[in-house]
Amino acid sequence: MNIKHILVVSTYFIAMAIPLVMVYWLMPTTKEGFIAQIGMLMGLSGIMMVFFQFIISARIKWLDRLFAYNNLIDFHRRMGVWAFVFIMVHFVMLTLSEQSFDMLLGYDEPWYINLGKITFLILLVQVLVSIGHKKISVRYEHWRTMHNVFAISILVLMFVHSFYAGDDLELLPLQVLWFILPPTAIAFFIWQRYFLFTFAPKYEVLNVVKKAKDTYSVQFVPVNGNAPYSHNPGQFHFIKFTDCKHLKPEEHPFTISSSPSQKLHLASTIKASGDFTSQIHQLQKGDKVKIIGPFGKMSHLEKSHSGSIVFIAGGIGITPFASMLQYMADKDEQREVTLFYFNATESDIAFREELYHISENTSLKLKVVHILSKQDNWEGEKGRFDTKLLEKYCSGSLLQNDYYVCGPPLMINAVIKDLRQLQVPLTKIHSEMFGLAVSGSPTTHHKKQAQLVSRLIVMALIVLVIVFAGLRSGWELFGDDTLENEHSASSSLTLNRELN
Repeated sequence: MNIKHILVVSTYFIAMAIPLVMVYWLMPTTKEGFIAQIGMLMGLSGIMMVFFQFIISARIKWLDRLFAYNNLIDFHRRMGVWAFVFIMVHFVMLTLSEQSFDMLLGYDEPWYINLGKITFLILLVQVLVSIGHKKISVRYEHWRTMHNVFAISILVLMFVHSFYAGDDLELLPLQVLWFILPPTAIAFFIWQRYFLFTFAPKYEVLNVVKKAKDTYSVQFVPVNGNAPYSHNPGQFHFIKFTDCKHLKPEEHPFTISSSPSQKLHLASTIKASGDFTSQIHQLQKGDKVKIIGPFGKMSHLEKSHSGSIVFIAGGIGITPFASMLQYMADKDEQREVTLFYFNATESDIAFREELYHISENTSLKLKVVHILSKQDNWEGEKGRFDTKLLEKYCSGSLLQNDYYVCGPPLMINAVIKDLRQLQVPLTKIHSEMFGLAVSGSPTTHHKKQAQLVSRLIVMALIVLVIVFAGLRSGWELFGDDTLENEHSASSSLTLNRELN
């Protein structure tokens, strides 16, 4: 991480900590006990996490350039789970402080307490569905709509619950903060969901070329006649099919498969593998789309390489490598590159002619190894990825090479696992999985960093919560109100015995 990364992460943590510092600074002591204070401060932190979820996922370009979109989304998922944990602890600790389960299970609580319970249940469903939506076969667009509706509902209900239930929200500076954050979060959501594509440049379909079985390369040109936006090879963009005769007006992320040196058009190569992409071949010349991009950092231009480059592609995962290889050839690079390209049959091989041309007719020292898994009469390599392939086809030290992996999630994880068994450093393994609904992203160096950052932020917040809760309560488990209630109950019991 460089100084910019550290600065942004520090700013995020400070934002998370501001309500805790405000509460302690403005009201350093309270009659409530340590347990109740833990619950209240955990609730404040959990709500702050939810607020900032909308900013993290807003497709802010400069954040993508710093961290890469897939890492931001991975961080978004992790902090969403931690927000749920913090809010669950909030409920549990407040229930324990009351020494009764009425707050958690009772129905005769004040309306804003019951509202908090409803919010917690919605958040629980949100987390569970986000983690396991593919297992219950929910379509991406349906899941995304539900995710967005639940997210806004949670934000609004949390705001109302905390404003009426939290004693600390009686502090004017905290009230001001609370009235700023939800509208800001909603503004980011509305911009990302509805206005981002409103102001996006318009493109039209120039051509649709079949590249392999059920795989089509779609070329787009700007409607206004200008040159397409610039990008690095290997990046991706979001396309919204706004005015297409045979496709629904949906948005989807696709890799930019054309080289940046191609200044006349952009291209994305798409495999018909789902409800939406199965209609890609029906695109016609002149169909209108809107494109926002580029995003991502899985490009050889983003890394420094001490050895050769090894590309490992599965199926449609060839697209970022097609862009990178064509760009290397266009720039007359002479580096050594080995491409392992896995498919089921010969008819599934995309960019076959282009790859052959680059390897035979350019200065790039490209070695292409096709591996098929479902064609018995294939005379080349067969089966799945095996580290023996690296020893057979790659020259030099395997530990010095940089490995780029793209394909189905199970394949990516299996390949990275095998590379790690060879002691290849994580810093030498590069992979991206883009899309808000994609889960189970591969373990890479950047993902490890995202895990570490999220854990450090959470641990630091927990320490602050414990310290401030202890200082405010005098480290007494139960506050004066609880003790007074117990004393009152004891006195009443004694009086009843005396009367009897």
